[in-house]
Amino acid sequence: MKRLRVQLFSRGTNWYWAFLLANAASGAASLLLPLYAHVLGGDAGDLGTIAGVGSLVGVVASLLWGRISDRTQRRRWLVVLSFSGLGLAYFLLPAVGTVGGLVLLGAGATFFWMASSVVSVLLVMDRTPAADWEREIGRLNAYSGLGWAAGLALGAAWTGMLLSLVGERMGLWSLGLTVGLLATCGAVTIVLLLPEPLRRVERRDFRGLMVAVGNFLYERFRYGPAHLYYLVRPGQVLRFLQGRTAFGPELVLIYYGVFLLMAAFAVFFVPLPLFLRESLNWSNPVVYAAYTLHTLTSVVSYPWVRRAIERWGHRPVWGLGLLVRAAAFALFSLAGKQLPGELVLGLFVITGASWAAFQLPATAIVSRVAPSGLKGQALGAYNAITGLGWMLGAVAGGFIAEGLGFSPAFLIAGAVVVLTIPVVLVEAGAAGGKS
Repeated sequence: MKRLRVQLFSRGTNWYWAFLLANAASGAASLLLPLYAHVLGGDAGDLGTIAGVGSLVGVVASLLWGRISDRTQRRRWLVVLSFSGLGLAYFLLPAVGTVGGLVLLGAGATFFWMASSVVSVLLVMDRTPAADWEREIGRLNAYSGLGWAAGLALGAAWTGMLLSLVGERMGLWSLGLTVGLLATCGAVTIVLLLPEPLRRVERRDFRGLMVAVGNFLYERFRYGPAHLYYLVRPGQVLRFLQGRTAFGPELVLIYYGVFLLMAAFAVFFVPLPLFLRESLNWSNPVVYAAYTLHTLTSVVSYPWVRRAIERWGHRPVWGLGLLVRAAAFALFSLAGKQLPGELVLGLFVITGASWAAFQLPATAIVSRVAPSGLKGQALGAYNAITGLGWMLGAVAGGFIAEGLGFSPAFLIAGAVVVLTIPVVLVEAGAAGGKS
């Protein structure tokens, strides 16, 4: 905790608080759309559509904003536009009366949010010496992670206090307006505290940098590829999946495995809020509290995962994390009938810890398997493929849950994870030695 306090209050980086505010807005908003869709009578298929369209927009927007960033070098104003656009989108929530309107609102919010995602790392690199990049990016990620968790906690407290007084619809409207206000405050903070860049950043490979970035990519309702994604051209992703790349077949197979894993994660997580509301009859505050627990567990698990990797290696930790996560998915399928609520909350602890046990070894293994000189592009491709996997899994998960039920969807997600474990571990081991 002392180290964290030192990180958060270092001089010269007060503008990091803008990212805390904006991530608090985005964290609170991450469950707002599915819960509001429930109020409007939406089903699991509608949630899949909202999430899938949002992720697709995120892929396109990350490419667009990356190109604009490269050509204009106006990263500071891209962040202002990003936070302002996110705020405007949620200020419009009270005007939305249909699920189709929520699809458009979620797509618009994602479009603007990606502008800050693709340049946030570059903002740090513009303003710090190369030797300090990883440390400062870690600090920015700490702000972002704490902001995300604070936003979820705000959602739990807000809905808990207001919904019984003003009703569910009005309570969620007011939360949407609060999200818009937080994002707008983030934009104002950037204008007031973010200095002009000291220098321009040249493109290069960033192995440790990308690993540090990857550590705080959260599972979220609008998941999309983020940092340094613009290093990967659209045609490159297809060539990676076809094996026509200097990366080699080992890394390509890992990409296929990660694609399937992220799709499985989305099949589980996209319909989950509706499952909690409809099947378990959880209130909105409890849903928010459960996701807050998931996020905080993920954050605090990273040091434990690092120590486990140092002791046992990347492959055993990765495999164990995936196996535990698959078991949690399967147990959720019993939650509607047999598991007490306390145990279901405990499953959120498991999914949070297993996310850290997935993400940290995965990014490290990809960076080690990639050929020298291509590590930055390999990790950029990794981010792109995780986003695409989440997008397709989001759509599939919504319609599987709607057509077959929540329990079959959760079991399918767990089964895909189990079946994919040998794919990613065998190839990582063949290429990466102890990794």
